[in-house]
Amino acid sequence: MRHFLLFILFLLTISCSRPSSKIIELQEDVFNEKQSIACPKVSFIEGLDTLIVTFEEKKIYKVKFHEVKWICYSKISKDRNQTDNIDLSISFKVDYIDNIDAFKAEKFTFIVALLNKNNDIISKEKFSRSFLSNSRSEIISNNDALINIKVNNSNDAIYDHGLLLGFMKN
Repeated sequence: MRHFLLFILFLLTISCSRPSSKIIELQEDVFNEKQSIACPKVSFIEGLDTLIVTFEEKKIYKVKFHEVKWICYSKISKDRNQTDNIDLSISFKVDYIDNIDAFKAEKFTFIVALLNKNNDIISKEKFSRSFLSNSRSEIISNNDALINIKVNNSNDAIYDHGLLLGFMKN
């Protein structure tokens, strides 16, 4: 109890001497508990792990998933609401099939679906990715754009779930 009172006194001291945005940030860090948890199995949707883009019945380029990284954590807010989170970072490999002299902006779409242990879809989202190549083969990353999937107040552990990735055919 004494430590708690000292902590409250510490927060009050800081709140009087710092900008309010820093106080809000500090309070969120203190009251939001974040804990690493086991991740679900990540798989590619059969037949949709590679996309071949054609134009006028001529194959132009092939795109496939290059690297998929993920971390999982559970977050409990000050309201005691719990969310299980999956943060995905995805990069793609693009290989041009046809000889290209002038590259142009290209676009493809992929989906991310989270299934529970009964294979029911909990969430699904589609994402579009644009790129401008400058070589016949290259790796395209999502840079700092993490894909975050949240499961609010989940009663079962998400490590029993499945995360599926695939390209959407145009």
